[in-house]
Amino acid sequence: MKRSRTWLVVLALWLLALACAAPSTGSSAGARAADASEAEADTLERRPPGPSRGPPPREPSRPGRGGRSRNRNPLEPREPVFNAEPTPAQREAARRRTESAALETTLRNRYWRLKAEAERLYPDKVGRFEEHHFWPRYLGGPAKGRTFKLPAPYHQLITNAFRERWAYGQRAPGEARAREIMMEVYAEYPIPQLIGIQDP
Repeated sequence: MKRSRTWLVVLALWLLALACAAPSTGSSAGARAADASEAEADTLERRPPGPSRGPPPREPSRPGRGGRSRNRNPLEPREPVFNAEPTPAQREAARRRTESAALETTLRNRYWRLKAEAERLYPDKVGRFEEHHFWPRYLGGPAKGRTFKLPAPYHQLITNAFRERWAYGQRAPGEARAREIMMEVYAEYPIPQLIGIQDP
């Protein structure tokens, strides 16, 4: 009985010591955990709200003059600037267009005048049309070369102009001379389709 009581007393003392030691250890650990939780809570309260990951938000562009938004990113290309001053190439192209339009108008007026004269000279051919080889065959032109439908009186004028520069019956000239003759004739008697007159 004495041994059992002694053993019970030792067990009770050991449990008591363990119980007394546990609260102190637990309380210090719990206190540290509580302090850490409170510190973390304070930190979270002082931290400004915002995304935790990813790049910072881009600042919206402010409208500039004329209601357009400015380019805030220097790496992006700038908006094209309108230049009202034409370049030398643009001036030259405009000058050529103006000269071509003026020359075409002059040639058209010449055609209508020559057509009226041809109808006066060849009244029996008025109202008829004939096919004209742009490179006349007797000047060495191809048999299936390009042709144009011309009023018969006007075609007679062109035929006469070619005969004056190179008569029928003689040998065909060289290509260079044939081109010279065609340039001379067509400068004086223009082909209506080549100057914008589709219904001669």
